[in-house]
Amino acid sequence: MAKSFPTIAAIDFGTSKVACLLCEINPSGLEVIGFGESFSQGIRKGVVVNIESAVQSLEEAMQAAQQLSDREAHFVVAGVSGNHLQSISSQGMLAIRDHEIRQSDVHKLIEAASAISLPLDRELIQILVKDFVIDGQEGIREPVGMYGRRLEASVDLITGSITSLQNLRRALEKAGFVESRFLAAPLALGRAVLTDEEKEAGVCVVDIGAASTDLAVYEAGVLRWMRSLSIGGMHLTNDLAVGLKIPLNLAEQVKRLYGCPRSDADGEESFELGLSASGETRSVSRQMLNTILQPRIEEMMLLIRRELAKEGVDESLPTGIVLTGGSSQLKGLLPIAQQIFPLSIRFGRPIKLGGLSEMISNPSYAVLVGLVQLGFEESEDLNAVASYYKKRGLRKVHAQVAKWVREFF
Repeated sequence: MAKSFPTIAAIDFGTSKVACLLCEINPSGLEVIGFGESFSQGIRKGVVVNIESAVQSLEEAMQAAQQLSDREAHFVVAGVSGNHLQSISSQGMLAIRDHEIRQSDVHKLIEAASAISLPLDRELIQILVKDFVIDGQEGIREPVGMYGRRLEASVDLITGSITSLQNLRRALEKAGFVESRFLAAPLALGRAVLTDEEKEAGVCVVDIGAASTDLAVYEAGVLRWMRSLSIGGMHLTNDLAVGLKIPLNLAEQVKRLYGCPRSDADGEESFELGLSASGETRSVSRQMLNTILQPRIEEMMLLIRRELAKEGVDESLPTGIVLTGGSSQLKGLLPIAQQIFPLSIRFGRPIKLGGLSEMISNPSYAVLVGLVQLGFEESEDLNAVASYYKKRGLRKVHAQVAKWVREFF
């Protein structure tokens, strides 16, 4: 009988869509075997606003992924985004006695560094190690195998609102996923679209979604700063609907098809806009689209630059800005961004996985791809998985992961 390899599912809760990616974990790595998405209902800016609608959207996306693969998910990771995410800095120290530093020492140190009292309204999502110090020597990236008597670590604790996380967790449970793992979307973005060289030198990834725009700055190989802005592609759609006096669904079609023409576009160049099933049309000039969309795009880019300026990095990121997310693909957006930022700018597409990866090659699935990759890497680290599920009283999940590793790898 052929082996049935374990599977991992990633879920991205967006304002415009809920997407699910199902991958098989085999000796070659991750292989895409299923994908599904549904119109997002009950979720806005990463927060549940109607739990029954959110559950329905989640079930539709997951069912589509499972039907395509005829497989179910063993391990589920879900992305967390929104302005309720916060980072809290902490430090830890561990005395090392008569042996080189082991991986078990590192895990003890990280647990010690994260053992702080969080505010009552916060829940820990992830722990990011910024650097290690051995006997006063700073800048250590990998201490395992080195010698020293005093091992220290500086960490960032990524936390979220307990209320927001509980509602997301409840939606997952009602959809049948009792045991799931939350991961921060800004980290998933970095994993999916940035190179190690970019993260080392200094870069900002900008994820332009439907209702919000998420920023994440990486330096020296780690996430240094993140922010969520309440502006996105839906604002452009709303502007078109008001400016052209058309329904939102038609405005979305116009935005996707024509984008924002250049400001020097021929004022007489136009297209016919179908207004009703009866065949009624209206002529709309490309110059009109520019008049409506360009000010909003400029506002969006200036808001991003202002946030970067607060951190002193709006002009000093060596590898510039990486644009991703569904709304980043709007025609005409890149030239406007290049006028606002004195930095190099490129589009970021998700890393390619095995299997049916062409289904999720669009930048709108960057978070999804990053989530499944981070989840896969965590599933290989049994100590990290054990620590997470032990705190939540779900020891059987760690036992199951350990069984998979022994059986298949």
